[in-house]
Amino acid sequence: MFIKLHEPTRYQQFLLAAEHRTALNDYDRHQLFNYLRGQEGERYFYELVKTSAGVKLWDISLDYRKGSQYDFLIFDKRIVYHFDVKNFTGSYKLVNQQFVSQQGYVHADVLSQLNKAHYKLEEFLKSQLIQMKVVSRVLFVNHQYELPDAHVPDKVLLPHQVQEVVQYIHTIRPSQEHVTIADKIKACHRNELVKERIHYYAFEDYRQGIRCEQCRQLSMIPDCKKRYISCINCRYRVDNKTALLALIKEMFLLKNDALSAAEVSRWSGIPQQTVRRIMADLCHTSGANKNRQYILK
Repeated sequence: MFIKLHEPTRYQQFLLAAEHRTALNDYDRHQLFNYLRGQEGERYFYELVKTSAGVKLWDISLDYRKGSQYDFLIFDKRIVYHFDVKNFTGSYKLVNQQFVSQQGYVHADVLSQLNKAHYKLEEFLKSQLIQMKVVSRVLFVNHQYELPDAHVPDKVLLPHQVQEVVQYIHTIRPSQEHVTIADKIKACHRNELVKERIHYYAFEDYRQGIRCEQCRQLSMIPDCKKRYISCINCRYRVDNKTALLALIKEMFLLKNDALSAAEVSRWSGIPQQTVRRIMADLCHTSGANKNRQYILK
């Protein structure tokens, strides 16, 4: 069972809302690419282990000794397994414990970050009087990743070993003690442990439209005569209220201010009367008539 799942920070939510709507600056584009690549790998691993009975945490940022982040924590008897999931692709080699790509890009902090997080987790457990051993591993999950087996560090697991790891996880039996410890760790999680600055782009310059939850394109076309809205790209279907709520959340993130029914109607293609009715249930209001503004509850 998963005691906690991944939840994006406000900055990550902003980047996801801005994707395909405007030309991001270099920093934001790089951060979004890294986030999506990392989440693809973590989601893949999550799908492999989500039905296992053992107690698990996905995406923990501990507010302890200046903070440390953990992709997956999995509890087994007197052991906490810490998996740092990497979604690298391409051919790599090890040079002085550094991962060097075929193009010469150096990932110098893979093992150092693992060791640092490992130490902080050990110290945190001691501070909480939790007597459990910590086992930390870097887990490369993408089968398009290549690293020669010779001289691979003990703390590194390669893609061909993922299935073995997953099979073992499915044999773990949960206990109430594991649940208690996981809850204690979760209570020290801080989603905004590192405050990222947000560069707000001009709201009027964003591309309008409803985003498809499945393919993430701005390709949901409403039909006011029907209860459901469909994606013209992948045929994903969702009810109008759910689609509109997702759009309103994106618009609030992008504008960082109250919205009008007229703005939401223009972005969604849904008549203002319908928008007002739905937003009345979802938002706090101020002002009246044409000057009425909405803020999500």
